[in-house]
Amino acid sequence: MVSTKKWALASAVAAAIALPATALATTAGYFQLGYSTISDGMAGASAALPQDSMIQATNPAGIAFVGSRLDLGVAGFWPYRGYSSGTAGTAGCSAQGCSPMPNPGSYGSNGDFFLIPHIGYTQRLSHDNYVGLAIYGNGGMSTNYHYPAATTGANGGPVPGGPFYDGQTGVNLQQLFIQATYARKFMRHDSLGLSLIVARQTFSADGLSGFSRYSANPGSLSGRGSATSDGVGFKVGGQFRILPGIDLGIAYSPRMTMSKFNAYSGLFAGGGRFDIPANGVVGLAFKPTAHQVLAFDFQRIYYNDVPAIADPINGLLTGAKLGSAGGPGFGWQNISVYKLGYQIALNHAVTGRVGFAYNTQPIPASQVLFNILAPGVIQRHVTAGVTVRTARHQDVSVAAMYGLPQSVYGNAPAGFGGAPIKISLHEYQLEANWGWKF
Repeated sequence: MVSTKKWALASAVAAAIALPATALATTAGYFQLGYSTISDGMAGASAALPQDSMIQATNPAGIAFVGSRLDLGVAGFWPYRGYSSGTAGTAGCSAQGCSPMPNPGSYGSNGDFFLIPHIGYTQRLSHDNYVGLAIYGNGGMSTNYHYPAATTGANGGPVPGGPFYDGQTGVNLQQLFIQATYARKFMRHDSLGLSLIVARQTFSADGLSGFSRYSANPGSLSGRGSATSDGVGFKVGGQFRILPGIDLGIAYSPRMTMSKFNAYSGLFAGGGRFDIPANGVVGLAFKPTAHQVLAFDFQRIYYNDVPAIADPINGLLTGAKLGSAGGPGFGWQNISVYKLGYQIALNHAVTGRVGFAYNTQPIPASQVLFNILAPGVIQRHVTAGVTVRTARHQDVSVAAMYGLPQSVYGNAPAGFGGAPIKISLHEYQLEANWGWKF
């Protein structure tokens, strides 16, 4: 049995490292809604409801109630994102002209399918001590607009002779987390946990040469291929029984300082720095009967911590340069995420789940111009899932998610022509997981 477990874990880790952190569009901003198939069936409401080894990605303390377990899962993700733009005016344009500005029309991003793998492992060391390892995609963003030269001008851009985005345009941000966890159980229903997280980001951007005049380093703005950024962070968590049938889970991860994307030092504020925002969650799990659970999570994501994400684009019109200290970014604001899930054991082998999540809007109407590249506007998700026990110590889970269509309407800044712009997104996800408890 020991050799079998070692082989399974080694194979799982090798497979995860071989797979890239697949590019996502968005869920809660650009973070994932949940990190396991079971969690996703309940719209991510899991901070106080540990059920598989991936709980450590939400709340490290939860592994003390999972025991020894291996989870292998993958999600198919279909995001449909795009934008529409009206005609830009000329009144109020900056002295440098009205370029960059979007061409009138409606455009959809190419690349509508992604695979998102996850692997989790937990091991009971003693009655009170547990360790775990998880490998997963934390979040990301991908857009890819293509403008044929035959229809938009010789340069292939949406604005002939002065492109806002030139030719094939978009960004691709991927985040891979490798998380090692220790948890200790202090009482029958209480535990504390700590995770060390090693993160790697990859990023590429194309078609942004129209912003060259606004960059502190135009040679490191666009078309530099794939760049990487690494960092180390941590997450702390606790799980407590506050009343019979009511559990509380709480976890927090501070801002993770990442190395700079040197190849894109002319795009991201601070010479290419793109840190991972602080985030925290508080959850409750209420068990009215032995077969039912109602779970609720409140999550806060602090996008304002990171200048490259939070600084508004309007600074370009007051002399701030892309890539400079305090330079313009995507103008995102902090968000609150509310997740509600219901679970019922239909019989000894089948458990069903449904969920709903709502988050506040990260992108203000005043920031739609730059967020054509990152239309993370989804606010509502509905989910459903089921787990079937296939053998004495094994189970298979599936979950489905639908991100309801959402749009944000605004205008480009007057200095960029003031064109009306709408950015939009809706998404689907279908996920499966095999779990083995040993």
